[in-house]
Amino acid sequence: MSFHCFKLRKKFIFLIHWRQSCWQSLQLSAPLLVLGLFFEALNSSCLQPSSFFYQILNLRKWHWLIEVAAATSALSQICFSAFLLFLCMTTASFQMQQCRSIVSNRSEMLQSSLAAVLLLLTISYSHRIFSIGAGLNWLGGQATLLESILVGLLGAGTCYGLHRLFKRKNWTLQLWQITLAALLEGGLIREVNHFLQYDHWFIASSLSRLSLGNYQLPGIVTASGQSILNTLLLWVGAISPGNIAADFSDDAANSVNLAAALTKNSLKDLPQPLNLHSLLGSYALLGGTSQLLALLLVVLLVGKQQQQKIAKLNIIPVFFNLNSGFLAGLPIFFNWQLLCPLLLAPLASIWLAAAAINFNFLPPAVYPIPNSTPALLGAFMGTDGSWRVLVFTLLLLLISMLIYYPFVKATLSRQTLKEAATFA
Repeated sequence: MSFHCFKLRKKFIFLIHWRQSCWQSLQLSAPLLVLGLFFEALNSSCLQPSSFFYQILNLRKWHWLIEVAAATSALSQICFSAFLLFLCMTTASFQMQQCRSIVSNRSEMLQSSLAAVLLLLTISYSHRIFSIGAGLNWLGGQATLLESILVGLLGAGTCYGLHRLFKRKNWTLQLWQITLAALLEGGLIREVNHFLQYDHWFIASSLSRLSLGNYQLPGIVTASGQSILNTLLLWVGAISPGNIAADFSDDAANSVNLAAALTKNSLKDLPQPLNLHSLLGSYALLGGTSQLLALLLVVLLVGKQQQQKIAKLNIIPVFFNLNSGFLAGLPIFFNWQLLCPLLLAPLASIWLAAAAINFNFLPPAVYPIPNSTPALLGAFMGTDGSWRVLVFTLLLLLISMLIYYPFVKATLSRQTLKEAATFA
């Protein structure tokens, strides 16, 4: 029995430790992502006419900010595209490193990175532009982290499969084989996406269609279901580098509330007080999906030195709901130990907020807010400055931290035991 298990393990050695490859590549690529997020936070919170500080500080008189906004937007997209490219390359390289039965030197790791890059660029290649006679190979930060990781794993798998089929050590021949295989695979994936009427990236194009707000469900059910869906997408890495929490102020139910509030000049007795905007958008997106501002604060309190360093670097982006850098820096994607609090923290906030609104303790948030409003001020501004709402938001942040705390401590304890076993 053990012999057969050993043979099966050897046959599928490529699939072993894929999560470690993903985590290693994310941590190595994270600085590029964090740099892009700083540019994105500056642009979306200060330089855009619809942004928070632009409206609060009345910056429209400074016309030169238009040029600065264009420059910061370009820099953020360059950083995001470089991050996706580097993430794809390092995922392929680390995954090939796991296959020690065939990797005898660094050339195989380099070949797998080359295959991954060719796949990524082929899939992202834009339609030919006849006016200038050229195509565009520009990622633009549009692909999700999951897609970049999958392309990296596919590149490593391509290289691994070719090594098993052809045992030759001729570098030139291997290079031609890998190049042709990667171009064919990438072209096939791109044509399938085009046939299905998706953009270059299947997951990125699909996410815009996933919304429970289109269904006639009770507000608390819609908010809870949308929160679970968003958390699961985040947990598997199906988010773009510049991921910003969705704005639900244009939800149909909230539009009805807004019209009633403007007519009566009051937030009392609104037609649909419980909806996506008043629950999920106002109270369960503190730091983005899954209340990640609470997780960041817990890591600052009890995390190890390296984890605290990552949390400190991401304080400003997470404060403006840009959390992908924090997610990449810590092993959160595909981490079963943290899935439970990632789901529970926003759900607890939604249910408590629904109870408070239902018993008229809080007014529902109805007013639209500027883009990239700081995490703690969303509900406060959505209720036209209710201080009771601000205190309640801080209370929900504290409750979310309490939910995360035991899971983070347990995860740290397991890591400490593993490190002790390694050095023993």
